[in-house]
Amino acid sequence: MQTPAPAARSLDGPHSAASTNRDARTIAAWVLGAVLLRALLAALVPLLPDETYYWEWSRRLEAGYFDHPPGIALLIALGTTLAGPTVAGVRAGPAIAALITHVAAIYCAWQLGGRGTAGWTAARRAAQLVALLPIATLGLVLATPDAVLFAAAMVALLGVERALAAPVRSWNGLAWWTLAGVGLGAAFVAKYTAVLLPVGLVIACVVHPALRRRFAEPGPWVASAIALLMFAPVVFWNAMNDWVSFRFQLGHGFNPSARGNPLSRELEMIGGQAGLASPILFVLMAMVVGLALREGWRARAAAQPTDASVRRFALAVIATAPLAFFAISAWRRSVEANWPAMIYPGAMMLLATSGRSWAIGAWWRRGLAFAAFLLLVVSAQAWRPLLPLPPRRDPIARAHGWTTLANAVDSARTNPFLEGTVDQWVSADRYQDASELAFHLHDQPTVFALNLGGRTNQYDVWPNAFAKIRPGDGLVAVFDADTKGDSLAAVVGSWFASSQQGATVSLQRNGGEITTRRIWLYRIARDVPRERPVAP
Repeated sequence: MQTPAPAARSLDGPHSAASTNRDARTIAAWVLGAVLLRALLAALVPLLPDETYYWEWSRRLEAGYFDHPPGIALLIALGTTLAGPTVAGVRAGPAIAALITHVAAIYCAWQLGGRGTAGWTAARRAAQLVALLPIATLGLVLATPDAVLFAAAMVALLGVERALAAPVRSWNGLAWWTLAGVGLGAAFVAKYTAVLLPVGLVIACVVHPALRRRFAEPGPWVASAIALLMFAPVVFWNAMNDWVSFRFQLGHGFNPSARGNPLSRELEMIGGQAGLASPILFVLMAMVVGLALREGWRARAAAQPTDASVRRFALAVIATAPLAFFAISAWRRSVEANWPAMIYPGAMMLLATSGRSWAIGAWWRRGLAFAAFLLLVVSAQAWRPLLPLPPRRDPIARAHGWTTLANAVDSARTNPFLEGTVDQWVSADRYQDASELAFHLHDQPTVFALNLGGRTNQYDVWPNAFAKIRPGDGLVAVFDADTKGDSLAAVVGSWFASSQQGATVSLQRNGGEITTRRIWLYRIARDVPRERPVAP
């Protein structure tokens, strides 16, 4: 029987105290450098609309929300408890999640790499990957569900790898399965796509004889019970809300898309992954995943459950499952670049622990250098717009201009036109605008999203303007400064005794216009519908 070449370096012998200290300092430097880079980016980029939307969730904690489970809301609530309802507070939770991700990845790579000299090398490489891989660095700056997902998935993966390294039915293995269950449960509470992690592991255990023996031990079942128990409140919330979140995500992922054709959408998905991981490192990760699959499969007949090749095979299947799932999804509709993020925890560990010459030599160094260059470009663009991108096409620009709009709305709230109204409310048509206004207005009030021209979202689940505005109330509303926005403003005007056009505000970054909004004032509500009407 052909014995495959080892995919990771084996234990080279004792690691001297001096070498250990040197490696530990190097790893700590990479972790500290990543912390400082994320802090810099967090300080340079104001909150994006999605982040303020999730911050709104954190002000009304529930077991579920229209778009996602409550993980990001809980993480933001933790941060704002520590640092207040500020930009730093909103992003403090993701900073904690980033540190957890980094430490878990380093420890997992050290163990999978064989400890000793090879283990320390793998740990250093893992520290470099988490610090430089764009999806890890940038994704762990922003307050989005991916920050929770990445940290939880890495903890779950650490638990799985250590559990598979322990003898079947051992107490040590049960302890690691318990950690895997906690990590998996946290991932479930972060994002529904976390289900692809256990799906990948189950597939690996079904097809590989050595892994199949794990079904006979209590550990995987204990992990599953813990994860499902943690996820149960999300299911209950959905049951109490007509399964709204489940239905939205299923439709969001599988409803046919009018954009492009199946081939173009597949290529777009692969291109997005190459961008998030940087092209060279993405190719290297794809190669080590393929290698782990091949070598694990070839050695399956004689493999023991604790063999490194078996563990690497499991990680490779876990990394492959999300890519396969979203490749199928892309056949029907466009896939957002961050949706298959579950690829990377396992793929990163396989690359960090690979001993192949092409994975540790010149191409590895080129991959790190190119990833560092991409981060440098992003950091420079965050500082000031240097790339030849129109402001409307610059993703970072979407975070700018909201303070200007909020100041104009604050001024409109004191307009004498609103005198004589009972209660004065603030709203916007878009949920993004509503959440940014809620964050940037001086008193951070309740702001409604009317959603007359957009999709259903969490603002429709909460008590909204149609339930709260009573006869005699006044309203300050923000719409797009265009023909459609004016027509929607006219619809709202029909619900009040009188209306008045306010300021037109240009949202800008460094003098470049991103978009424009128009403020409208309404006084003396009289015929406000009790539910959201269909837009004209």
